[in-house]
Amino acid sequence: MATFTADHNSLHQTAHAVDFGALARLGLAAVLPLAAFGGVNFLGEAIGINPYFFAPAGLPGWAGAAIHLTLLLLVGLAVGFAVNNNRAVLPWGIALVVAMIAFPFPAAALDSLALALMMTVVMLIALATSLRIAASSRIGGWLMVPVLIWIGFGAALGLAIAAAWSPPFALITTQNPAPPAP
Repeated sequence: MATFTADHNSLHQTAHAVDFGALARLGLAAVLPLAAFGGVNFLGEAIGINPYFFAPAGLPGWAGAAIHLTLLLLVGLAVGFAVNNNRAVLPWGIALVVAMIAFPFPAAALDSLALALMMTVVMLIALATSLRIAASSRIGGWLMVPVLIWIGFGAALGLAIAAAWSPPFALITTQNPAPPAP
């Protein structure tokens, strides 16, 4: 005859403790890049420099700004998730946030090639940061995917336009004089 006994029988569900400190750190990491952009934008407007955002395919400028701010939020969240496991991600996250905040301000003063090259540098920083974040946090790595897609699309489009309108790829019409008027 088989008998069994229960050593411990609990009908009470175990309560999961919520770590409010971790949630607050994650929220701070998400909001801090937005606050930094707000401060830089305030200073930029005070000295007469306005940011210009990437808004392709006829999107209005405010849509480009909304996408840019959403990407800053995603970068902050991704860095917040990754820093819990690896503090070495933090300088790369700060570098990406600084590059993303700084990029829209000199955009109006740059020609198409300089703008495309600057966007490519931001893309390379984003790629390096994303690799480090993905190695530390799976969720953080997935949060960086839209950032890489948008910044990569902007860099590729900028380089394509710069190449299309620069010799030797572009049609050179300035060397052909206009025919005389009859």
